[in-house]
Amino acid sequence: MNFLPSRQNQPPARPKPAIRGQERWLRIAEADARAQHEHQLGNFAAAAEIYRRLLVHIPDYAEGHNNRGVVLQKLHRYEEALACYDQAVALKPDYANAHYNRGLTLKKLNRYGEALAEYDLAIALKPGHVEAHNNRGVLLQEMKRYGEALASYDRVLELAPGHAEALNNRGLVLASQGEMAGAEGMFRQALEMKPDFPAAWFNLTSIRHYEKDGAADLARIRLLLNQPGGTPDDREHLLFALGKICDDGNRHEEAFECYRQANRIRNGLVAYDPGQVTRFTDGIIEVFSRDFLRQPFTFASADRSPLFIVGMPRSGTTLLASMLSNHSAIATAGELSALTDVTTHWQEFAGGGAPFPAAARQVTPILADRHIREYLAWLHRDARPDARHVIDKNPLNFRNLGLIAMLFPRARIIHCTRHPLDTGLSNYFQRFPLRLDYAFDLRNIGHFYGEYARLMAHWRNLPGLNMLEIGYEDMVLRTEHTARRALEFLGLGWDEKCLAPHTNPCAVDTASHWQVRQPIYRRSLGRWRHYEAHLGPLKEALLAAGVAV
Repeated sequence: MNFLPSRQNQPPARPKPAIRGQERWLRIAEADARAQHEHQLGNFAAAAEIYRRLLVHIPDYAEGHNNRGVVLQKLHRYEEALACYDQAVALKPDYANAHYNRGLTLKKLNRYGEALAEYDLAIALKPGHVEAHNNRGVLLQEMKRYGEALASYDRVLELAPGHAEALNNRGLVLASQGEMAGAEGMFRQALEMKPDFPAAWFNLTSIRHYEKDGAADLARIRLLLNQPGGTPDDREHLLFALGKICDDGNRHEEAFECYRQANRIRNGLVAYDPGQVTRFTDGIIEVFSRDFLRQPFTFASADRSPLFIVGMPRSGTTLLASMLSNHSAIATAGELSALTDVTTHWQEFAGGGAPFPAAARQVTPILADRHIREYLAWLHRDARPDARHVIDKNPLNFRNLGLIAMLFPRARIIHCTRHPLDTGLSNYFQRFPLRLDYAFDLRNIGHFYGEYARLMAHWRNLPGLNMLEIGYEDMVLRTEHTARRALEFLGLGWDEKCLAPHTNPCAVDTASHWQVRQPIYRRSLGRWRHYEAHLGPLKEALLAAGVAV
C-alpha cells in the first residue's frame, strides 16, 4: 500500500517573459527537493511544514497540496490530509494520484464506500494505475468481497506481472477461503519476485505446519535477519515467522526468543494503560447493573437471529464458529467490528454527550433503532436467507454484552473459555493488530485477561443474558458432546457436519485461518508447559488479578 507522492521534476514549458513564472517554478523545485529529503529521513512534520509555507505563496500548486496530504497521512492526521487532497482535486479534477491518496485516507477513517469510489475514480482517470488496483483489492478484501478483490489483484498482475505485493495479497484471499495450497503458491511466487519480502515470509509460515521440513525456509529467514538495514517492521515480521517455524519444530527456547524480540518491537508502538482498562471495566460494571438491565427497553429488537461468540482472543471462538456454521440452519458473518465501533465512537453517533459506557443510560429510541438496523444489515449482508442464526464471532464483544442485552435481548451468546496460560501464550505468539495493545507484553496480557475474567463474572450474575459457556478443551476432547450442547442451547437438531469444521466452506479472515482448516487436533492443549520457564510475568499478573493458574 504505497503512497505516490508527486514531484515536479521539471517545470512545464511556459511562455518566456515571466521572471515571476521562473521564480515560481524555482521555488516549487527547491521546496519539493527539501520536502522529499525530509520525507526520506522520516521527518514528516518538517516536510509538511515546508509544503505549508510554499502553499501560502503558491496556493494553486495542486501537487503541493497532494504531497502535503501524503506526509500528513504518515503523521496520522487524516482529516487534515483529506482536506489537502480535496484542495488538490479542486484545482486539478483529473489528478489520479490525489484521488488515489484520498481513497487511502478514507479507508484509514473506515469510510470504505467512499474510499472505493475514490479508487474507482483514480482508475477511470488512469487505467494503468497499478497501486490503485492493488489497494482497491485490499479494501474489497477487508469488505469480504473476495471475488472482486481477486479480480483487482489479477488486474494488477496483468499490468505488472510479478508484482510481489499483489501476489502476496492474492495469497491472503486464498488462505481466507481455505485454499492453502494456492495461497502457499502465491506467497512463494511473491518471494521469488522479492526474496526479502518480510510480510510474505510471515504469511507463508502462518499457513503451514513446519514439523519436519522447515530447514530451507528457516535458513533463508535467518539470513535475512542477519543482514544489515531493514526496518523494525521488517524485522518483527521475520521474527514472528522464524518463531513459528521453531515452535512447530519443537525448538522451544529459540521460538520463545524470537517471539520475545518481535513483541518487544511491537510493544514499542503501543501504550497499553492498565489503569484505563480497569476504569473502563469498572464503568461497564457500574452502568450495566442488575437493576439497570431489569428495566424494559422499549426500543429493543425482537430479532432472534444474532449469535454472539465471545471470549478472549485465541480461546477457540473461530473453531466453535466453524463447527456451528457448518450446520444447515446457522450462517456466519465472521468477526464484525460493528458493536465495538458503536461504543468507541458513541459521542460522534449521538452528537455529543457522555462517552460509552455511561452514555448507555441516555440511549434514545431513535439512536437505538439506528444501531439495531445498521447492525442487522451487516450481520445478514452475506448470510443465507433461511439461516435461523447468524454468528458474529468478534471475541471482544465480551465487553458489549450489556449493550447486547439492551438492543438484542433475544440473541444467544456463547462464551468460549480456555486455560489462562494457554490463552496468554497464544496471544503472545500471534502478530495481532496494534489495536490489541495488550498482546505484546506478558504482564499486560495477564492484566487484560484479569479484566476480562472480572467482567465475565459480572455478566454471569445478571438476568437477561441467554449465555452458554464452552471450554476450548471440551471442543477438542469432547467434540460431539460440545456441539450437541451448543445446538440444544440454540434449539436446533443434530447435524453431523458440525464434527468436521475443517470442511466448512465459509471464508475465515482471522488469525486462526490455517488452524481451522485442519481436522481438530490436540497439540495446542497444555502448550504453555513447553514455555513455563518464561511465563513468570504472565503468571504474576494473573494471580494478582485473582485468576487461578
